[in-house]
Amino acid sequence: MMKIPAFLILVCGLAPLLAVGGNLPDGPYVSTSAAAVHRADPDYAVIDLGFRTVQTSAEAAREQTNAAQKSLVSMLSGYEDALRATRLESLQFGREYEYDRQQQKRVEAGYFGQFGFRIEVSDLERVSKLHFELAATDWNSLGEPRFEVADTDAARDAAREKALARATAQARALARAQGGRLGEAWGIIFEPMHELAGRMAGAQAGQMQRFSAGVGAADAEFAIPMAPRPVEFEARVGVVFRLEADPE
Repeated sequence: MMKIPAFLILVCGLAPLLAVGGNLPDGPYVSTSAAAVHRADPDYAVIDLGFRTVQTSAEAAREQTNAAQKSLVSMLSGYEDALRATRLESLQFGREYEYDRQQQKRVEAGYFGQFGFRIEVSDLERVSKLHFELAATDWNSLGEPRFEVADTDAARDAAREKALARATAQARALARAQGGRLGEAWGIIFEPMHELAGRMAGAQAGQMQRFSAGVGAADAEFAIPMAPRPVEFEARVGVVFRLEADPE
């Protein structure tokens, strides 16, 4: 039979969460938190690219930028059935400046034109070939493929459910170790994940990118292309239960 002291508190890594959770339940309680990862197969890949040119005239900058866009549209026409969406993210023109060391000030250096473009590829088997073709074009920047899932809310919910189940199991084990049992749930606290070490640029909070190396024909795509892997969603959940004596 369990004898519960007046204010028995069993805590397992939840102190920071309880600090923002408000008043605790009257009487003994058990609290804990746990993290879990849900892995979801990717639905599509994202490739970001950027173009920038500097010319002696505004007209030349405009023409070079437009020519680059036409070249991109022509290339993507061969992948129309493989694309999920495309979007022009930015389009800018203006005067270009550079720093003159002799004059010790910024001076005009011409006119620039630039744009950013996002490509979403639903046919994952063709991602590597498209990336290979894009790399042969004169872009200022070409990102590596990022793999995404269409329903991120469902994936995050699955991660939270796994974390909640793990935290509840830990709380039950702590109560059992004290000869007691869990009472009614007093509260559930969800802790959003912050920046994750090694997270790829552009990934959403709580979402990690993982890649694996595949082998492809060298004349059609990179010899070691980026191959899709499950996208990982991580969540942490804290739980607080009333602690009761086990009648047995």
